[in-house]
Amino acid sequence: MKYDVAIVGAGSAGSVLAARLSEDPGCSVLLLEAGPDYPDIDRLPDELRYGFNAAPVPPAARTAGGHPVSLTTSRHNWQFTATATDLAALMLVPRGRVTGGSSAINSSAFYRGVPEDFDAWASRGNDEWSYEKVLPFFRKLETDVDRHGDYHGSEGPIFVHHANPDAWDAAQRAFFSACRANGFAEAHDHNHPDSNGVGPGVTNNHDGVRFSTALGLLEPGPPST
Repeated sequence: MKYDVAIVGAGSAGSVLAARLSEDPGCSVLLLEAGPDYPDIDRLPDELRYGFNAAPVPPAARTAGGHPVSLTTSRHNWQFTATATDLAALMLVPRGRVTGGSSAINSSAFYRGVPEDFDAWASRGNDEWSYEKVLPFFRKLETDVDRHGDYHGSEGPIFVHHANPDAWDAAQRAFFSACRANGFAEAHDHNHPDSNGVGPGVTNNHDGVRFSTALGLLEPGPPST
């Protein structure tokens, strides 16, 4: 068979690219992935479906960072290792080996870069990278279930959730209090362009389900072939 476009790797970028290109009915797309594919949410294994610190994976079955222990040796993880220096201990470098790539196994953190970085790139010769120019794409990507207004999307494929401070555990409350006591401002929305300080985390995790690029962009309509 012949295809107009072949994409190697159905990870965070590959899934988005395949979904966008296949919106053109005249473009046939082949999306290749070394790991398994789960065509819908009902077939997702628990270690992929339930992301960072979400039930029903109990705390005893999680790493210190909150990830399901099963992901450290899973076939959904390339199980790469590395050392920061010649003297440092060997550490795991999780990389996704499944449709959705690392967005299917990560901690679901969903933070935008600060406007100053985008504007700095624009000042170096390409004003399409200014914060004002990229903001519409940030909004188009997401459905933010907790924050609304000019800086957030409500119709995108990736669900976004802001942590509820009332649900913080003792360690999180202590960290927040220590930061505030040491002069950090309170940030109510880390994806607001004027955000600065300490506040609730932002994740692409809704009702306990990690929304990878595969789940958000491939499941609604798999790339045409």
